[in-house]
Amino acid sequence: MTVFSADVARFDVETPAPARDRIRLLALAVFALLLLLAGRAVQLAFSGDPLAGPRAAQLHGLPRGDIVDRHGVLLATTVRAYALTAEPHRVANPEQTADRLIAAFPTLDRTTLVRRLSDRSRRLVYLQRGLDEEQRARAQALTLVGVGSVAEHRRSYPQGALAAHALGFTDIDLNPLAGVERGLDEEIRSAGREGRTLRLSLDVRVQYALEAELDAAARAANASGAAAIILDGRSGETLALASWPAFDPNLAGQAPDAARRDRVAGDVHELGSTLKPFTVAMALEEGRARPAEVFDLSQPLLLGDTRIEDQERIVGLVGLRELLTRSSNIGAARLALRLGSERQRAYLERLGLTQASGLELGRDQAPLAPPVRGERDVAGLGIGYGLAATPASLAGAYTVFVNGGARVTPTLQLRDASAVERTPVFSEPVARQVLSYMRAVVTQGTGRAADVPGLAVAGKTGTAEKLADDASYDEQRNFSSFAGVFPANDPRYVIVVALDDTRAGDRGGVVAAPVAGRVLRRIAPMLGLAVEPAAARR
Repeated sequence: MTVFSADVARFDVETPAPARDRIRLLALAVFALLLLLAGRAVQLAFSGDPLAGPRAAQLHGLPRGDIVDRHGVLLATTVRAYALTAEPHRVANPEQTADRLIAAFPTLDRTTLVRRLSDRSRRLVYLQRGLDEEQRARAQALTLVGVGSVAEHRRSYPQGALAAHALGFTDIDLNPLAGVERGLDEEIRSAGREGRTLRLSLDVRVQYALEAELDAAARAANASGAAAIILDGRSGETLALASWPAFDPNLAGQAPDAARRDRVAGDVHELGSTLKPFTVAMALEEGRARPAEVFDLSQPLLLGDTRIEDQERIVGLVGLRELLTRSSNIGAARLALRLGSERQRAYLERLGLTQASGLELGRDQAPLAPPVRGERDVAGLGIGYGLAATPASLAGAYTVFVNGGARVTPTLQLRDASAVERTPVFSEPVARQVLSYMRAVVTQGTGRAADVPGLAVAGKTGTAEKLADDASYDEQRNFSSFAGVFPANDPRYVIVVALDDTRAGDRGGVVAAPVAGRVLRRIAPMLGLAVEPAAARR
């Protein structure tokens, strides 16, 4: 023990004091560093993403804000882009410079390029707009004297063609040209200034299902165009709207006019028998018909030189339910005549069928409702002729069967349930009665192809012959449609599907109703609705 103590004493004596001080200082430094790191970890844990502040600051002041769907999926955004520019007074040889630029950018037109590079009256000229980072780097690699680039913004649509007609597009300078880009222009600009997003009522899942089924049906029917819309009938919120053919808004300038055309809120057509439920409801509301009343519809209705008849002759006495189920033109025309033009027009106005739909799109076309001049016009309106409206306006009118007889205006914005305005049209008993008739249309009548077991779909098919060049109706060209409400036992949603220029025989129940059925089967789980499993194929 004595030896050990001596060794320790000797070690203390032999270790220099400066060395001991350096060891103590190093230990203190390591301890301070660990303490600092621990404190920073605690700070990060409670302060969140350290880049969130700078990123949010970058979003402020953008010319246009981001657009997202109801679940936050990005639909439109503003991104950094570049413009290829030149200072003509610095370009020594416009022809050689043009040739080198075209080698890197083959889409440039040489004649135009040489003219701009030679225009010394201008200090700066634009050669190509909307370049991305790779294209800008390609231009810089040319190291051409007098040629450069300037930063700008470009509108981008990350989902491509999905919801293109709802979103619309802008020009190269971000001026809105169509869709909500134009209809909600000020709101989108405000969102950009404030660094926030604009949230639409669209649901991209429902939108995709609707577009896919509409595309398949339009191609199969060899239609010239097609349109469809799905609403939450209680709020008026649009969950999806689709026009066919489709286009990519990122390449809107390259798309043909027929593809950019909005057929949901921008095109009007005579709607045919999808208006008959309203005719029945009007007659019931005004006491011009009774639920227990029966009709003899075996003979055509003659109004001067106009002969109104049914597609298939109805023999025997039938009630209102079968009148609608079998889509009787004779029955609907007779009910309309009982109403008279003034009452009929008043109801059509409250249904929103004489005004634009209200959707916040670049073009929201008002219906064409010429003045009624006699019994023929009244009868024609009763069966769906003489009034040309958009599918969007028709969908808005069908919300009366969701809200106990009150109409809600469609919208593409999220809407506070407490702020929804409802326009009374029919009494609740009448709306409920006609809804039961429309349910029979799907289970027993012309709309059977729209039936989805377990979902209780109610609706009405429509087929309107289109006008030919000589103002007569062409039996070979139809506007075929289906308008429905689901689920009928607890109504909430509205769907309208229409195909344009379908052939003779391709009636609404043949080409439009099946589209609705397939769409509803796909989207029901997304909306929290149960359906029965599809029957196995044999």
